[in-house]
Parts: sequence; structure tokens; C-alpha cells
Amino acid sequence: MGQADFGPENTINGSGLDDNDLHSIQPTAMWISGNEPLGAWIQYEFDTMYKLHEMRVWNANQVLEPLFGFGFKDVTIEYSTDGTTWTALTGVPEFAKAPGTDDYAHDTTVDFGGAAAQYVRLTATSNWGGILPQFGLSEVRFFYIPVVAREPSPDSGADDVEPDVIFSWRMGREAGTHDVYLSMDEQAVIDGNVPAVSVTNASHSPSPLDLSTTYFWRIDEVNEAETPTVWQGDIWSFSTPEYLVVDGFEDYNDYPPDEIYTTWLDGYENPANGSQVGYLTPPTIETGIIRGDDQSMPLLYSNTGGATYSEAERTFAVPQDWTQYGIQTLVLYFHGTVGNTGQLYVKVNGVKVPYDGDAAAIAAIRWQQWNIDLASLGVNLQGITTLAIGVDGNGATGTLYVDDIVLYKSAPEVFVSSEEIWIEAEAAATITAPMETYDDPAASGGKYISTDESVGDDNDAAPADGVATYNFAVQGGVYRISLRVIVVGGNDSFWVRVPTATGQTHEDPDQPGTGWIRFNGISDGASWHWDEVHSNDHSNEVVNITLPAGQNTLEIARREDGTQLDLIVISRID
Repeated sequence: MGQADFGPENTINGSGLDDNDLHSIQPTAMWISGNEPLGAWIQYEFDTMYKLHEMRVWNANQVLEPLFGFGFKDVTIEYSTDGTTWTALTGVPEFAKAPGTDDYAHDTTVDFGGAAAQYVRLTATSNWGGILPQFGLSEVRFFYIPVVAREPSPDSGADDVEPDVIFSWRMGREAGTHDVYLSMDEQAVIDGNVPAVSVTNASHSPSPLDLSTTYFWRIDEVNEAETPTVWQGDIWSFSTPEYLVVDGFEDYNDYPPDEIYTTWLDGYENPANGSQVGYLTPPTIETGIIRGDDQSMPLLYSNTGGATYSEAERTFAVPQDWTQYGIQTLVLYFHGTVGNTGQLYVKVNGVKVPYDGDAAAIAAIRWQQWNIDLASLGVNLQGITTLAIGVDGNGATGTLYVDDIVLYKSAPEVFVSSEEIWIEAEAAATITAPMETYDDPAASGGKYISTDESVGDDNDAAPADGVATYNFAVQGGVYRISLRVIVVGGNDSFWVRVPTATGQTHEDPDQPGTGWIRFNGISDGASWHWDEVHSNDHSNEVVNITLPAGQNTLEIARREDGTQLDLIVISRID
């Protein structure tokens, strides 16, 4: 027990100690017991069992300590692994008397000799004064031998850990061997109900793991010559990535040997193949129309003038195994161009798979996902040597963009909106100055809207001018809005609202009740690309808007000058 303001927690909380571990004479930085004629005791419980090395003691050190002598003198120390069965420590020294002055360094060290304990109890049978039946301590500090495995690699909680990971850890000091427990079932690892693999080094290479999976593991350190023979480790976890990248098109540039057309071979020397990978002048890779990161592959095709097909093929220097890690699905993303024609296909080891979605998708000017079930190919998936992307169709022409060819364990969901409304930006019911219409042959319909430089309005409220208004009809439900834009020079925002909406997930907090969304932080890009309307005031979360059935109105207002708008798509998501 302890008196008010002199509680036992003061012996372990560092109170009264300076940066040099010297203790003060402040009474409330120590523990003083109540009246205990038969002696006082204090007990410590650790978070787990440790192999104790020693305990350092700062005895009671009030300014009156030389007179009253509250400090422990003769002490019995017991330790326990369960708090029930106790063992007396032998060779406990007499605790030294504190001087009762500032700058008091610890002056008693108790050797635990490697005793395994989770509980330690100190019982004082005498104090230094022998006058008052009260006992005290300033601080105690325990040191232990690090016998438990620690410092795991991968770090506990790590994401996107490669499925061929090699485990490593800092071994316990006395370990002879290491038992490795690994499972997707955390409780099974906690209980040890999975087969353990015994290794002699502080590393382990498990069987290839699955993608998109969270694993739990622990290391028990074993030494049959010590007591206890096993020190159970902590539970660690990590997650493997959702997918593996076949080609993300980020490693190509305009310098030998890293040009994209040296990896993806096109029809340059084959008159029957009407494909061209990359542009003729630098940069040869696409940096504006991208799905992820910074680049995509432009595939220009023309099945004319003797060309009967257009195809780009990559050969893998080392055959790929597309059965490991639980892989089941090949996914690629493609982006069309207005006017594209033909039948898109993929070849894996020469086996052709035609695109099985909407035939018009090849001309859609947005990124689209294509899932391919690998088991349906009928090829040796453990020895993939070639992958090709092409377009069939007599007279087919166009430009296709490809990005993020990846492998999944489970086919990711392909979202197809039950309703889409496409609107040309220049086809507004009204456009007020300084918002204007401009020409660009690369824009849909050859036109877009924007403002000239120096006429932006990036204040905290939407302006009354420079607004484009659109009328549209919907079936009713929850919708999202996507804009096809060009953003250069960091001028990356519009104001967006649907005043007819009956609800939305976010709006500008400076204009409550208005419905305005500060669509700031639009993704940069000097070529036309898509971005979903999100709220800059809410961690850039995409805004869901609830619309009634029938006629509605959309307003897009200028904010930063020069941000360009080509197309608007309103998609139902519920």
C-alpha cells in the first residue's frame, strides 16, 4: 500500500529521475508505505515472462531520510511465472541507504541470474531508521536477457509483402533452434495449432504464399539445455499484394535499351502487321493518358495497305509461372480513342482471346478493365513465354492505350454502371464569361471549355460568373461525376454542384447548404485524362450524389485559371 501522492507507481514511472538517471529528493516522486509494523511489500507484474538479468535500486531519498530512514534495508525477493507459485531469490544484498540529497545515483544492484519471471515481489523486513513502521523506495529498474525473437522482417503489419518473401528476425540470445509457426488463422498461430518448422538459422523461406492474403507468424526460440526450454514469441502479421505486375509500363524511356518498342515488338519490319508501339518522336511513351503512376503504352494500329492485323508482342527472357501464388486471372486496362474500330484481343503463348465485352469499348475514351480467366486458355501456365495485344478487323484503325497488365488471385470486380450520361462540356445550356469554348482536335468533338490565364477565382466561395450549366435526366439513385480534363502548371480545380440533388456525401464546409464541392487536386496531365469529382476538404474522397428521377441540373464553375474540361460522365453506382 502507499500513501496519497506517494503511490507504488512512482517506483517505475521515472518520476524524480533526470536525464542522467540521478534521483531528486522530491517526496511525491517516491513510494512510502502506510504503517506496516511487520514490514511492507511491493509487487511488480510484467507484460509477459522475461529472463531477468538484474534489478537496480534507488532507495527512499527524502531530505529527512538520514533522520527517519524509510528506505528498505533487509529485503526478501521472490519471483513467479504465474503469480501463484513463488521462488525466493538467493544472495539478495542489503539495500544501501540513500543520502537524502539530490543527484542520487542507484547504489544497489540485485543479480537475478537469468531467472524466468513475470512477477517479482519485494518484502522489506526492516528499514534504515527502525523508528517508524513505514517503508519506501524511489525507483527500481529491471533488466532482462533478450531470449525472445524480435525485430521481424517483414515488419509486423507490413503490406504488399512479396509472396516469395524470406523471413528473418533477430534471434534470442540463447536460442539453439527456432520453431516457425505460419498460418492465415491468427488464433491457430497463437495456440500453436499449426505445424511448426524447426530451423537452425534466424531465417526461413516458406512455401510460396498466396496473393491478397494476410498471414500471421511467430518464432519460438528453443534450447533444450536451458530453463525454460522454449521462449514463445510475439504474433506478427503481414499482407501480400493484391496483384503482381506483368508490365506497368513505368520502366521505359527514350534511351537504348529501354525504349518500349524494343520490348513490345510491333509491325515495323512486318508489312502484314499494322501496329506501331510508341510515338515516332520523343517522348515515345504516353505520359498524359495513364491509369496508374506516370506512363502507359500507346498502340497505334492500321489494318490497311496490306496489313491484315495489328499486334504488339512481348517475349519474356525467363518463362513466367502464372500458377504460383494462387494466380487465376490476368487483368489488363485499355483506353480507347473516338473513332477506333476493330476487335481487341490478347494472345498468351500464341492462344488468342478476343475481348468479350462491348464491341464499342475500343472507342470509349476512358480506362476499362478486362479480366481473363487463365484456366480457360488451355496453355501451359507454368511456362508463359509470350504475351501479345492486338486488334483484328479488315480496315480497322485507331490508337489504343494499354496500362497495368497484372495477375490476380481472384478476379477483381468489374464495375459497370447501370446508367451513364455523357455530356460534351461545350454543350452546356449556358456558359457565362470568363468561361469560354476553345478548339482542340484531340478533344471529344474537337472542343472544350476553360478560362484564359489570370482570370481564375480560387477564393473560398464559388463565383457567380464563369459557370457552365447542364440539364440532364436520370432514373434516380446515387451517382458519381467524372470529368475529362487537362491540368497544367498546378492549376487544378473547378467548383462542382448539382443543385437539384437530394443528398451528397460531402460539400464545401465554407458554404454549407449550397452543395458546392471544391474539386481541387485534380490529377495533373497535359493530355486528356479522367478524374472523379472528389472533395478537397475531405481527404479527396470521391463524392456520391443522390439524385431524384427526372430532370436535374449540373453546374461547373471556374476556380483556378486554365483548367480545361472536355467531357462529363454521370454514372449511377447504387
